[in-house]
Amino acid sequence: MARLDITSLIEQHEEMRENGLNLIASENILSREARSTLASDLSGRYHSDYYGGTEHIRKILKRTEALAKKLFNVEYAFIKPISGNICDLNALFSFTDPGDNVAMIPFDNGGYPLGLKKFDRGRIDLPVKKDSYEIDVERTEKIYEDQRPDLTILGASYIPFPHPVGDISGFMSEKDRPLIYDGSHVLGLIATGEFQSPLEEGADVLIGSTHKSFYGPQGGLILTNEEEYAHKIREYLDIDLETGIGLVDNPHVNRIAALGITMEEMLEDKRYGKRVVDNAKALASFLDESGVPVRFAKKGYTESHQIFLDMEWKTSKRFCKRLEEENIFVDITGRIGTSEVTRRGLDEKDMRDIAEEIASIYKKFEK
Repeated sequence: MARLDITSLIEQHEEMRENGLNLIASENILSREARSTLASDLSGRYHSDYYGGTEHIRKILKRTEALAKKLFNVEYAFIKPISGNICDLNALFSFTDPGDNVAMIPFDNGGYPLGLKKFDRGRIDLPVKKDSYEIDVERTEKIYEDQRPDLTILGASYIPFPHPVGDISGFMSEKDRPLIYDGSHVLGLIATGEFQSPLEEGADVLIGSTHKSFYGPQGGLILTNEEEYAHKIREYLDIDLETGIGLVDNPHVNRIAALGITMEEMLEDKRYGKRVVDNAKALASFLDESGVPVRFAKKGYTESHQIFLDMEWKTSKRFCKRLEEENIFVDITGRIGTSEVTRRGLDEKDMRDIAEEIASIYKKFEK
């Protein structure tokens, strides 16, 4: 039988990644147990009792939901979203109507580029400080006084520092429209007690993807303590043949099983988040000392897994490609993440070695 081209490409990809250094902030690595689950018999199965043979699958879903509640200490957990974007859409459809306005961090300042116009919703940009990607609280208060957004979604792809959740919650007058915290990038840090605790600080719903600082499979998670909000969220996730299917039909039970295994692992590794942040701070400091320009030095560089090189976009794009030639992987914006290297067992001493390698490449790159 002829060799399959796709199989060959997968092998080449895995060899490249295994021998490389992944510093992409949006990625992480699954454990062997979680990864093998994705290729198990579950990968082609359904979850509903409409079908025979789903007894154990339904127990897996129930167990994973219980693990999510325990890990995040919440009353309601929804594990069916197949991506973080589906979580955002769930919030949009559950809590707004066509014509409503949603307050979000603008894309130009590191916000999530949700296509609100495609769903007949308007956007109100929250003001962000250029020197830190932090929301400007004073200017934000005026927006809530003057424009009164119908919904707020705090979602950011660039998130080195916590959001002022308590302040923004205090600005909102209509609590039938919840404050949504999109923790896609920092969900693993939140789960292990680092960065911030959005639901305790005033957010009503916590959403996020499960494959960035959270080291699970690609997918989404929705969490809340409010029964009323949970009821609205559920309407778009559960299959109801009377009202029709909403955002999710097949939630991919192999993904959910892998997510459950990841949660079991994370409950036993509560210091993971601290190690990630410690590594990020150390790497940023070593890079700065080595002559690689790093942003936010006056604020200690970062409080999350993300580090930002101080480069123009065209320069950072070229530097990304240059690093890739040396099997070091970052993204083209100059954003660096420490989640995966932490998962692979690297510590703060290793961060110095990484910084020295990047610095040596940078010095040649600059000439």
